[in-house]
Amino acid sequence: MKKIDDKKLDKIVGGDTISGTIINAFVNAIETIQDAGHLLGSAIRRIVEGNLCPLE
Repeated sequence: MKKIDDKKLDKIVGGDTISGTIINAFVNAIETIQDAGHLLGSAIRRIVEGNLCPLE
């Protein structure tokens, strides 16, 4: 492997692509928001229908 000197290292440009980690984090955020919506909708439906578990 060839060593690169400091002048050539300063000229290297990169890192502006979308990585798998960023896509994964975005998908996880969307899934979390979707799950929260399902839970909220279910809670509202149960309150409206009167299907709440009694707190003893």
